[in-house]
Amino acid sequence: MPPLSIQAPYWTRPALLGTDRTFWVVLEHPPAETPDIALAGSDEEIPTWVTDADSSGTVAYRCTALGGRPGHTYDLRVRAGSQSTTMPGAVSVLPTDTGTLTLLHCSDLHLLKPTAEGAMEDRSALIAALIERINALNPDLVVCTGDLISRYDPQKRALGAEQIRWQIGQIRQLLTPLQAPLFVTLGNHDVAFEATRGDWYAVMGGGRNGRTDDYSLDWGRYHLVMMDCFAHYDPQNVLLENSFTPEQIEWLRQDLLASSEGRRCLVFAHYDYREHLPALFQEARPDLLFYGHAKALYPQVLDRHGIWDGHLADTQAYNLVHITPRGAASQTASWSSLASPNAPAEPGARAVDRITPAAAPAAARPSTQK
Repeated sequence: MPPLSIQAPYWTRPALLGTDRTFWVVLEHPPAETPDIALAGSDEEIPTWVTDADSSGTVAYRCTALGGRPGHTYDLRVRAGSQSTTMPGAVSVLPTDTGTLTLLHCSDLHLLKPTAEGAMEDRSALIAALIERINALNPDLVVCTGDLISRYDPQKRALGAEQIRWQIGQIRQLLTPLQAPLFVTLGNHDVAFEATRGDWYAVMGGGRNGRTDDYSLDWGRYHLVMMDCFAHYDPQNVLLENSFTPEQIEWLRQDLLASSEGRRCLVFAHYDYREHLPALFQEARPDLLFYGHAKALYPQVLDRHGIWDGHLADTQAYNLVHITPRGAASQTASWSSLASPNAPAEPGARAVDRITPAAAPAAARPSTQK
């Protein structure tokens, strides 16, 4: 019998439970009997029933979790016969008040980072310090917009498969102590090579059915869109293809237009490699755009359309953003501040350095029903 394998929700894409407490659990090679599904740390047995199956062998179970405390994240436990498996940080119960959203945006962690001196820096301790800081800040959620690992050495030569696999395993160990729900999007380093692409997806989730992993979710009155910014290279580190594809852009357009009126739309992407997004802004602009990849994209374009520019430079470890229906305030911290023992976390400090304009009238933001 194949081992139990949770495909969704995943630790990099948790289920957010609203007032109805309903979510889906997808198992690959499901057992013959209906499994027992529960939130680890909660004594609740979750009512579960099969509602969907597909030809790939996966089965989706519709679940209702009546337990779990608002504002808390739980591991998901699945048992069937003598088998059991757990997905850490897979289910998060939304707080009772979702009128505001405090999120922490990080990007470009680059676990093994080439240095100017020609060495490869292991940034494990630095990333561990980042996780400790995030837990002290206690945001509602965390989004990391790609490039968690690195694909090349100081001479821009492709790293070996074992070095990449080590990074994938190590980054999981470093990130799973996060106490807030975590969402991860792809960057151009993460699934670069065919030889290790499957290793990434096995650990980090996604990659099913050969489609790009673009998806959206709602946090109260906030609509969050996660874009797959893949890049594929040959073994000599020569670029073969990257996003956004026309299908992705059309999906994003439809998703933004379908978002309910009155919701602020937040788009997360590693980078717009070929500057495809501005063509959408006249018809279906987001309110905030979060991205990394070192260089700012097109700040003048974003400003002209009233879009908050959430760029995170590669010198910055994170951006803590507090969003309300009226605007957004942020506080950034550099990687060097995390490396200093004299830079403790200050959970209550938020410096206002950028404010978004008020939401545009409904007439300026066309909307369709999902």
